[in-house]
Amino acid sequence: MSDPNKDFKELIFFVSKDELLTKTQIRYLESRLVQLAIEAKTAQIDIGNSPSLPTLHEADISDMEYFLEQIKLILPVMGFKFLISSTVKQSPENQTENINATHETYYIKTKTFKASMKETDQGYIVTKGSEAKKNLSDSCTETYVNMRRKLVETEIMIEENGKLIFAEDTVFNSPSAASNMILGRNSNGFTEWVNKKGLTFRDVQEITNANTL
Repeated sequence: MSDPNKDFKELIFFVSKDELLTKTQIRYLESRLVQLAIEAKTAQIDIGNSPSLPTLHEADISDMEYFLEQIKLILPVMGFKFLISSTVKQSPENQTENINATHETYYIKTKTFKASMKETDQGYIVTKGSEAKKNLSDSCTETYVNMRRKLVETEIMIEENGKLIFAEDTVFNSPSAASNMILGRNSNGFTEWVNKKGLTFRDVQEITNANTL
């Protein structure tokens, strides 16, 4: 925090209720937080050396993992979402759950790129292997410029044959954010994504809302 080259705009602190955290336990929490943040691929982690995981007794590890779970619950509430994964890890255990949580699959309307998006309880997931325009339009806002930069830096999007390919299933918070990354420009995801029947995302939402009335 004393680094003159860094400008900290927001800080968050955590303390134990009894203030009995040892230095080794704090180092354990620091190491695990850095590990989780790197795995999440949501934020740029500016740290010189990734702290190594210190040795703790099994009981201490259990206590620190519980403490860590409380941190993970509080951070998003306070507006810090760097531990929320931007990708979806598939495993035999959760594949069935993911299928059941998928409401609809959509496809980008342009013929230039092949890309699909699943509307799920987790968010809007652009599927692995989807194609995207390599360069962003100058009209893209800073938010989406930074989003694309992070996706490329974390190798979620990799270059292949003049296009960018999604190397992992990737979660977005809106259909437009997903279509912007595919098309490389500002776009309306409610009209850019269509289902297999040719209905736009907006059409499907309006039909769904009408049926629930």
